[in-house]
Amino acid sequence: MIRLSVPFENNTLTIIPIKLGIVKSFIVKGKKTVIVDTGYAGNGNKILRYLNENFIKPEDVSLIILTHGHIDHYGSAEELKEKTGAPIAIHRSDAEYLKKGINYMGTPTGLFGRIVKSLFIRTDEYISKSLKVDIVFDSDVDLHEFGVSGRVIHTSGHTEGSISLILSGGVAIVGDLIMGGFLFNRVPHYPLFVSDIFKLRESMKKVIQLSPKIIYASHGGPFTSVIAEEFLRKAITY
Repeated sequence: MIRLSVPFENNTLTIIPIKLGIVKSFIVKGKKTVIVDTGYAGNGNKILRYLNENFIKPEDVSLIILTHGHIDHYGSAEELKEKTGAPIAIHRSDAEYLKKGINYMGTPTGLFGRIVKSLFIRTDEYISKSLKVDIVFDSDVDLHEFGVSGRVIHTSGHTEGSISLILSGGVAIVGDLIMGGFLFNRVPHYPLFVSDIFKLRESMKKVIQLSPKIIYASHGGPFTSVIAEEFLRKAITY
């Protein structure tokens, strides 16, 4: 996994990816620490171990933010809240689904997504663990108040409430806005499912136009903005 430290405002912002099976969580350490996504249930102790290995106390975690409302991203959020005391945040468009424990999958973007849906899901929605969040937002969020230099932007398309973090030093964490291939992790692909492919493309453009040097995704990656932009250009003209 690629750990990255970038200078900002006479300080250092450190991004620590944590591989949790098929998905990743991220520790973003600045003056305080933000946890981005938490994997499936049962990963709380592993994330806490990474905090400890990087000299981060549980009480130094100021926020647990979810890039969207799918169980592989929020499964351990409640456990981490209990251990750290940090509030859980999600975009308003996914908050009601999360409260009801509904995972909205949407439309497959390719053959593998269609196979997964036909074998394991079969419907656009499935019921999973519900989660009560503490912060619901519907506009950009300045992360400085949580001790991290950056902001949260709305990047819908995978789900209506999907978000990305745009951090100082040219770093983006985009959840499932884009993902790596199953054979070649650094080759960008669409996510397996989308709520709206046109919104997804617009959200990808939105991130790329902010000129990040590196884009961290929850599945595969990371990618440079050049590689992501080339993928998007080909996808739109395909």
